[in-house]
Amino acid sequence: MYDDKVETVVQKGYNPWVGFRWFNKSKIRKALRIIWSNPKLIFNAIYSFFVGLRFFGIKFYRFPVIVDVGSKIRKSRKARLQVDGRLYLGGRYIGEQSGDGAYLKLARNSTCHIEGRVKLGPGVRVILEPGASLTIGDNTYITASSVIHCATSISIGRDCAIAWGTTILDTDFHTIIYEDGKQNSISKPVKIGNRVWIGCNCTILKGVTIGDNCVIAANSLVNRDVPPNSLVAGNPARVIKSGISWRA
Repeated sequence: MYDDKVETVVQKGYNPWVGFRWFNKSKIRKALRIIWSNPKLIFNAIYSFFVGLRFFGIKFYRFPVIVDVGSKIRKSRKARLQVDGRLYLGGRYIGEQSGDGAYLKLARNSTCHIEGRVKLGPGVRVILEPGASLTIGDNTYITASSVIHCATSISIGRDCAIAWGTTILDTDFHTIIYEDGKQNSISKPVKIGNRVWIGCNCTILKGVTIGDNCVIAANSLVNRDVPPNSLVAGNPARVIKSGISWRA
């Protein structure tokens, strides 16, 4: 009699977890599957918790930064890191060439403003010199092994896609003295507009303004302003086509 009942229950598709209603929710099951397939997420969550607690105090519970284990933030006490959204450091991205973590360094009196959700991929190096200002807009991502070195001011708009191996500099680092005694301006601001796609291994130099909705072809050297809706390529880069648009 007992065996008949067991067989009947099995035939009806008995679920041993039926008593745990929370386990039957699809979102929770999906989250558990993700954690099971990638246990590193647990370590990242713990690491991000302590990083957030250190740099954001009582606002840590919002998880303003999600930091992959191996990624680092170095910040002077007199520097300011403002995240109006969420900053992701590390992770997996197109063009990943190593397992290196991302690195963000803010020297004294520098300011880094993250205006939304921003992703800095593995091996990305972002360095702000004393008094420098860096702004990155919402839904912008920078993939593996790219470098941003900010001595004065760099502004990157929203919805930008910056591929691996890209270098953005607003400084020459050294002074050039000409025959008439004049000297070069070591640093000039860089401004990158909204919806700009920068291909892999590009270099953006000081004083450059790139308009909205531009495409910078791979391996380009940009040392002059780029008008909006332009496709540029070459070393130095020049306008190949105007009036273009692009989509991810």
